[in-house]
Amino acid sequence: MELQYSREGIYVAAIDLWLDPQNSQGAAWISHAHSDHARHYSRTVIGTGISLELYRMRWPAKEEWGQELRVLEYGEEMEWRGARLRCIPAGHILGAAQLLIEYGGERLVYTGDIKKKAPLCGRETEVVECDHLIVESTFGLPVYRFLTREQAREEIAGFARECLEEGATPVFLGYPLGRGQEIVGALTGAGIRTAVHGAIAKYIPVYERAGVEFGDWEPYEARDLKGKALVVVPGMRRQLEATGVDVRVAYVSGWARVANARLRAGAEKLIAYSDHAGYDELLELVEGTKARRVDVVHGYTEVFAGILRERGIEAEAPAGARGRASEEEAE
Repeated sequence: MELQYSREGIYVAAIDLWLDPQNSQGAAWISHAHSDHARHYSRTVIGTGISLELYRMRWPAKEEWGQELRVLEYGEEMEWRGARLRCIPAGHILGAAQLLIEYGGERLVYTGDIKKKAPLCGRETEVVECDHLIVESTFGLPVYRFLTREQAREEIAGFARECLEEGATPVFLGYPLGRGQEIVGALTGAGIRTAVHGAIAKYIPVYERAGVEFGDWEPYEARDLKGKALVVVPGMRRQLEATGVDVRVAYVSGWARVANARLRAGAEKLIAYSDHAGYDELLELVEGTKARRVDVVHGYTEVFAGILRERGIEAEAPAGARGRASEEEAE
């Protein structure tokens, strides 16, 4: 299949379909509802039901625009302009999915953002054999090796309990969609009193309708910070410190593996858990697909493609594919 890579996204010309475009197009697949993959108003948008629900919550469309949302759930297939599309779990955030395109006797898999280890919330990734693989490499360097979900739960709850026992307020910084809900689930599942910022809390009902269970939590109130763990958005650290309360910050991220992470995040505790695949996971994923050709997009593209070539895999970082993602894009 002919693929075109540009700043606009990835275009599958044979079937006139864009994969996670950056701007509005005729027809687009969205792998998940993070802004660096789904902030556009394409005429036809295909994705899982949960991704489309989150997409519409984040970027409401006007009815007169005539936008069509087409649901493709895990395991389901759809005929599209002479091709067969199949949706496969990706384990990144709730609703995240890979897309298998079968056309002209070729099997192409686009992973979108993906992790191989079981996530704290959501479906585990399924590895599907294909001829051609498009894979992200946000953490495609050997330094990036992450905790399992069980280890992450233990680290999150342990830090919270330690702080509360010492009379301090544990603060966890979480992105509004994905990381925030995972941290809330780990804390409430451990029976820890937890207050949640509204930007994170508004998506919890979507998770609950999808079968994700949370323990009791309460809305974040700036005047009531003591005796509980706080899950807030990253920009609130200085605001919390200005209250005079003894706050201790935990940084839960794949970027916690970087040497300067403590200084950058202003965190006392670094917890190296990510909703992206770490280095070893990426290698396992690529090898498990048995793909004859691999295109590496997003992240350490040139480096990871070179590592794959050293392992005997035909791999490249296509011109136009985005390089190393920013922290905001990646998490």
